[in-house]
Amino acid sequence: MVGGYAGHRAAHEVPLLWRFHRVHHSIREMDWLAANHLHPLDETFIRSVAVLPLYALGFGRVSLGAFLVLITLQAVFIHANVRVNFGPLRWVIATPQYHHWHHAREPQAYNSNYAGELPALDALFGTLYLPADRWPAQYGVDDSEPAGYLRQLAWPLRAGCAVDAAHP
Repeated sequence: MVGGYAGHRAAHEVPLLWRFHRVHHSIREMDWLAANHLHPLDETFIRSVAVLPLYALGFGRVSLGAFLVLITLQAVFIHANVRVNFGPLRWVIATPQYHHWHHAREPQAYNSNYAGELPALDALFGTLYLPADRWPAQYGVDDSEPAGYLRQLAWPLRAGCAVDAAHP
């Protein structure tokens, strides 16, 4: 889980990685499908940094497979448009409200909530942002992704792609 946090944070802070990760952040409406609106190179990178440390520690195929299923289901859950107050549980596990702030198009929320499962990691590393009484008003990045899957795949490779415009 620390590997996933580190990889996700790097995807925001390293300009080359952000080029690919911003495809995921270009969505303007949050729902469960947003969990899979990913560039394949970004998904490969983020899944690898989450799983390879566990493999290096000796976890087997069954436990790694179970972990991948768990984090995939968790990703669907945290992107879902489920506006439920989870009370104190929101400090223990990542909830939709917590992750929606990660996607917020509001400057106070930028560079926050990188952990996919445990908000405690963001609290530990100083990147937690979780207002109790509201949800983000807008999502997305300043520029718009091109229409069509093939154009979206090529978007990070375009010469005019803004690599410095890091987002939350």
